[in-house]
Amino acid sequence: MDTLTFYGTSDAQGVPRLLCGCHVCKSVKPHNHRTRPSCEFNIDEQTFLIDISPDFRSQFQLYNNSHIPSTVLITHAHNDHVAGLGDFADLCYWNNKEVQIISPPDIINMLTNRFPYLVNRKGLTFVGTDQWANNGIKISFHRVNHGIKISFHRVNHGHNGYSYGILVAKENGYRWAYMSDSFDVLEDQWRPFYHLDLFIFGTSFWKENQPRWKRSVYDVTEAFDINRMIEPKKMILTHLSHDIDIKKRTRELPKNMMFASDGLKITLN
Repeated sequence: MDTLTFYGTSDAQGVPRLLCGCHVCKSVKPHNHRTRPSCEFNIDEQTFLIDISPDFRSQFQLYNNSHIPSTVLITHAHNDHVAGLGDFADLCYWNNKEVQIISPPDIINMLTNRFPYLVNRKGLTFVGTDQWANNGIKISFHRVNHGIKISFHRVNHGHNGYSYGILVAKENGYRWAYMSDSFDVLEDQWRPFYHLDLFIFGTSFWKENQPRWKRSVYDVTEAFDINRMIEPKKMILTHLSHDIDIKKRTRELPKNMMFASDGLKITLN
C-alpha cells in the first residue's frame, strides 16, 4: 500500500513558538504541537523524503526509526526545509546507506554551497534534475522508474523568492502534489496542479494581516478560493503556524479539505 506520513507540519518557527504565550502555544493538546515541515512517502516499496527539517532527528525517531529513505526531494533551500541535512548525512554514513538528494540544479547549487563538507561525503549524492522549457514554464523531471514520474515545478514564494512544488504521477493515473511554500502563484504556474487526486498545500495563518508585499505563504481563507479553482479531490493543509487551532478550525473547512498534523499517515490510492 502506498502511504505518506507527515513528519512535520509547522511553519518556520515551529509550534509552540519560542517565548510565545498565545493559547495555541500554551496548549498541552498534542494536535497543536508541530515541528518544521517534512514528509515521507512510500510508492511501490520505494521510500522518499520531502525536505529535511531542523527537527529531522526527532521526527525520524518518532515516525520511522527503521529504514532510511533512498531518495530525498528538496523543495527549496530555506532553513526550515534543509537544516537537518547534516543529521541525515550522519545517519547515512554510519549505516552505509547510499542516498540521492534530488532537486533542480539551482537548489542543488545552494545546498552544496551551504554544506560543502557533504559534497564528497560517503552516503550522499547530489543530483540536479534535467530542466527544459515547456510552454514557457520551467519544469524539472526525475523519472524513478517506468511507473512513477516526479516533477519539480517552480512557483512564486512571495517575499521569499521562489520554491518548487513537487508533483508525483503514477502509471495508474493517480496524481498528487506537495506545495508547502508559495504565494502570488501565476496562472501558468498553477496549470500542472489542476484536478489532482490529492493536493498538499501550505497555509500558515487562517487570515494573515501582513501587507501583501511582505508575505510569502498563502493563508487558509485564500486556500478556499484555490481549492475551487484547481479542484483537487482532496486538499490537506500544512505549514501551519501558531495561529491555527486545528480542532477549533476544522469544522470551518470545506468537506474535501483537512489540516495535517505531525505523524498523520494517509494512503495514496
